[in-house]
Amino acid sequence: MDKNIDNLLYSRNTSHKEEHGDKYIDHYLEQYRIYLHIMNSTHDRLAKSNDFFLGLNTAIIAALGFIETKGLTYHNSTVFMFAPFVGMAICYCWYQIIISYRNMNRVKFNVIHGVEKGLPIALFETEWELLGKGKDKKKYYPLSKTEMKIPIIFFILYILIFIMSFNMDSIIGILK
Repeated sequence: MDKNIDNLLYSRNTSHKEEHGDKYIDHYLEQYRIYLHIMNSTHDRLAKSNDFFLGLNTAIIAALGFIETKGLTYHNSTVFMFAPFVGMAICYCWYQIIISYRNMNRVKFNVIHGVEKGLPIALFETEWELLGKGKDKKKYYPLSKTEMKIPIIFFILYILIFIMSFNMDSIIGILK
């Protein structure tokens, strides 16, 4: 574990045990409990973010499919050339948010491991050890890696929609 985490966690007041006296462990456990709650709420925010972006991308694809099948507009090519860029921008933002949450969760787990050093048992550290510290993909495959594939899949789909929005005869003519 990084020594810096210990310095950051316990440097606020070197006499923290003496000041709290008998209540020290109660304060320690309460801060740990609050931090775990914050971590869980971070996971909830990521799930809501994923739901939002998945729904938004699904709506864009569904709208494009509806327009294509119904032939609702004589400007189909304009819609099919513009909408993919909007979708790709949305996917890029979604991907960046997933990376941000992944990095935030890594830091939160490092803090939890640091706090667990002062507790009788280290539940999260033990769990991480049993999962092979993320090195054995049979034991543990990070959810963030799967989450990151979804915006990439949509991004590729938008590229294909953009390419298919061109008249194929025109493309072949340009290539000749």
